[in-house]
Amino acid sequence: INFIGGYHYFVDESLPTLNELLKVMKSNPKMVIRVEGHICCGPADEADGVDMGTELKNLSVARAMAVKEFLVNNGIEANRISHAGFGHSRPLYPYPEKTSEEELANRRVEVVIISMK
Repeated sequence: INFIGGYHYFVDESLPTLNELLKVMKSNPKMVIRVEGHICCGPADEADGVDMGTELKNLSVARAMAVKEFLVNNGIEANRISHAGFGHSRPLYPYPEKTSEEELANRRVEVVIISMK
């Protein structure tokens, strides 16, 4: 699940993935997940980036929350979803990224299955 640079807003290409996640969560009512937010394009010593939509320095957390809110707003119980933001600490590609594809890959949310109860 990817985002517009500097914001917690999904890119249009993420909507099919979000809908697929929603479908899986509805089909597996005992599934519990953690949504993990990541940001790109910054030095590792910065804890998190600024969300230009809110001007708060919590971009990776805001991205994880955006996914959680999407799921909750579409009928998934909030207690089945935890979230965390990892800032720049877990890039898929090292900084500085060499391509826009690498930046996009670092600017993401990942979903981890915690349990199936």
